[in-house]
Amino acid sequence: METIERTDHFDVPATPDRVFPLLCPVREYDWIPGWECDVLRSVSGVAEEDCIFRTRFPRDGDPMTWVVSRYEPPSRIEFTCFVPESHVMRLRISLAPQGADTRLHWTRRWLSVGAKGDAWIASFSEADYRQIMANLQRFLTHYLTTNAMATA
Repeated sequence: METIERTDHFDVPATPDRVFPLLCPVREYDWIPGWECDVLRSVSGVAEEDCIFRTRFPRDGDPMTWVVSRYEPPSRIEFTCFVPESHVMRLRISLAPQGADTRLHWTRRWLSVGAKGDAWIASFSEADYRQIMANLQRFLTHYLTTNAMATA
């Protein structure tokens, strides 16, 4: 069974107190073009520990269910995500002040749970990952500097 891990970091022009709330399935509607999710469980209505939501991205194939597995505002949020019969993804995001900016450090680890997951992992290139991260940085930076969503 295949496993891959990718890490990246980038800086955005705002403090962790301003950035952290945007790392939420509800608030991502504000800054990620085309974002869609179904919130399945949230006591507060936004991200919190044990918040559960589902996404449907073409690259994942089947829907992915996300669970907020660690929630430490404004410095760390982690998700455990799964696509049944395919793979599990663990996403760890940490935020650290860099003067008036924030450095976000992202670690994603995909773990296959069978042949379908092995095929998915084999098809996910470093270039695919770099494009995702470049888009996230662009979208988040644009939102933080303009208070408006960037175009896709």
